[in-house]
Amino acid sequence: MSRTTEVSPTYATHEAGWRRVQALLPASLRLGGAGAPMPGEEWLDVGAFRVHLDCWRRPEAPVTLVVVHGGGGNGRLLAPFGAVAAALGYEVVAPDLPGYGLTRVSDKRSLVYDDWRDTLAAVLEAEAGRSRRPLVVFGASMGGMLAYDVTARTRIPAGLMATCFLAPREPEVRRRMVRWPWMSGLAGPMLTALPFLTDPLPVPMRLAGNMLAIANTPELAQAIAVDPLAGGTWMPGRFLRTFLESEPLVPPESFDVCPVLLTHPADDRWTEVSLSRPFFERLRVPKRLVLLENAGHFPVEEPGVSQLRQALSDFLAERGAVGAATPVR
Repeated sequence: MSRTTEVSPTYATHEAGWRRVQALLPASLRLGGAGAPMPGEEWLDVGAFRVHLDCWRRPEAPVTLVVVHGGGGNGRLLAPFGAVAAALGYEVVAPDLPGYGLTRVSDKRSLVYDDWRDTLAAVLEAEAGRSRRPLVVFGASMGGMLAYDVTARTRIPAGLMATCFLAPREPEVRRRMVRWPWMSGLAGPMLTALPFLTDPLPVPMRLAGNMLAIANTPELAQAIAVDPLAGGTWMPGRFLRTFLESEPLVPPESFDVCPVLLTHPADDRWTEVSLSRPFFERLRVPKRLVLLENAGHFPVEEPGVSQLRQALSDFLAERGAVGAATPVR
């Protein structure tokens, strides 16, 4: 694992998809505007992957925030929320996970869900190695459970935030994740019965998942769903199979790493809060649930945006204060 200076594609030269999305966001969330500074771009070599990172470097920041996308996005899609934290004075990193964004993958058909766990773990380890400040990880959509798993595995984060906690083995979670509910009972058996046939198959994510419910504004949902670097990408059947078969690395009752903040959109038309509550309620660490009023799965509506900004600000300040009071060992 190393940082590299090799020239790679940037979002400055791949503008069509994310710029289209940006144009449909509220002015307060558009990058480059007041309170939403543009990120820098870096790359991190993780095994066979060259991972793209959107970064807001703040050497004097009290906390580093790592923002983690799910199956319909990439780091740049979540950059408006990273920019909110950066404007508050925090250092922020938003990686593109393998198969999405500008991260380079030599053999996409071989991807498995553990590649996401390994990549995020490597990002957290690299960021933890940069400074002694506390690190908070914030997972959106299926990135929420991913962030949970990697927090449990690495024990690096001082705080865990998520918009959802989705357990893909649960039948109701599967039913809500897929584009058509009738697919939920077929997808798993089809992928697991003949993996030698289905594992390498390219599956368009806009067909596998209910991508048109990713945002409550149809134009915004469509823009994300057709972006080939985000919801318009494909993933191999192998990745989907291993995701559907995945279980939390640690049962929620045994999780003891850090406090948890669940900022769940209250008007999520893809994965409603009832899907996340069972897992969240089993956690025994200090935790808090904030419902983002009027906000969809991709939470860009008011007052949810302001509530997310306040919850993020409070949580990062709290984690930073705890870190400042803890002696360096």
